[in-house]
Amino acid sequence: MLSGKATLEIDGSRQVLYQHKGVEVPPNIPHQMLNESDCDLEFLVISQPPSHGDRVLVS
Repeated sequence: MLSGKATLEIDGSRQVLYQHKGVEVPPNIPHQMLNESDCDLEFLVISQPPSHGDRVLVS
């Protein structure tokens, strides 16, 4: 997290990430980043192996 406060859901479990914190998500594990605060978020996503074409739309 570069700035803000985010909720990261990994395989159904949620955790809160604050500025200057990060987490590694293993390949093929469902996850999503949520902004449940009133502030903007700035964060980096680095994928290895490349994640092109693996996104699933969640409603």
